[in-house]
Amino acid sequence: MRITNNTLTGNYLRNLSKNLKNMQKYQDQLSSGKEVSRPSDNPMVVSRVMNLDTRLRENEQFKTNIDDALGWSSTADGALASASGTLLRARDLIIYGANGTLSDTDRSALVDEVKMLQGQLSQLFNTNYDGRYIFGGQETTNPPFTMQDGVMTYGGDQEDLQREIAPKVGITLPSNGSTFTNVQGTAVGNESLGSLLQNVEKALESGDLKALSGDLLGDMDKHIDNVIRFRSKMGAVYNRLESARERNDAENLNMTEILSKSEDIDLAEKMMQYSTMSTVYQASLATGAKILQSSLLDYLR
Repeated sequence: MRITNNTLTGNYLRNLSKNLKNMQKYQDQLSSGKEVSRPSDNPMVVSRVMNLDTRLRENEQFKTNIDDALGWSSTADGALASASGTLLRARDLIIYGANGTLSDTDRSALVDEVKMLQGQLSQLFNTNYDGRYIFGGQETTNPPFTMQDGVMTYGGDQEDLQREIAPKVGITLPSNGSTFTNVQGTAVGNESLGSLLQNVEKALESGDLKALSGDLLGDMDKHIDNVIRFRSKMGAVYNRLESARERNDAENLNMTEILSKSEDIDLAEKMMQYSTMSTVYQASLATGAKILQSSLLDYLR
């Protein structure tokens, strides 16, 4: 095979370009800190990195959902705790009102306090979190409880809220206010908490001691138990959300580590590779200077 000057020059330029391209690759990796920057660098690695990045973004959204639900549940529990205390005070007033020795002035004062307690309950049940009412079901933009003719009335939605906390995993946030303000099996007219308190007011005004110590007291206990059960359900949801957040944090940590191993460079290794390739490139330039310096004029001298 005949080796000409053009052959030497062509081979040299191809090798020089290859060396320069390799050196540029290491420069890009050092400047970006990433193993790959485009699909053509390593399609398999890029595909894995993109998949991990997508999963991390999804997990971040799930974490946002979980944190929002935790805040929602915590706010709801606080409101229900205050409501339980208010109902216990109403129960004490029923027992006190069943005392036959009270004067009309005393009973009038009790009626006023029961009315105040009903308004207080309405305010507690209209608690909102981040601008959304927590006991209105899926209707979160309007106050679910209103006072109509002195009676607390629920006007919210009948469905609880749903939150997605992991891939294909959802959780129900108890938010239907009618669940804890209505009780079946009570005396006629006392199914709703608002109606019960109104009937307590009427019994106090008329001095109906039998109703106060009988149905009204028994139904108040049922309503208190109902609120406590709802609060316990909310507590169970909170505990599950905390566990979900721990799992989410662990998954994020694991995927972040895997992603780092897939796309982040070993700085010391890349510096060494770049230094080696830089030396090779400089040697190529030096070799090229000897190959390209010969010309026809050199032979004619």
